[in-house]
Amino acid sequence: MVDSDSVLAVLRDTGGQVECKYHTEELSMVSIAMAGMGTKLIRVANLPPEVPNEILRATLVCFEKF
Repeated sequence: MVDSDSVLAVLRDTGGQVECKYHTEELSMVSIAMAGMGTKLIRVANLPPEVPNEILRATLVCFEKF
């Protein structure tokens, strides 16, 4: 995300929570919070290590525009 307006829009539109669908079809709620502008590191908690990076990238691609 490149500016605070984009971050605030995502937080407003999602209520700070989104559903994450694992490759096993299991759903999990993920919390989103403002952590500081310019941050490029994304940490995902409780994601099994066997989930391929491609699946994670595909899931997060909708946030690229921010």
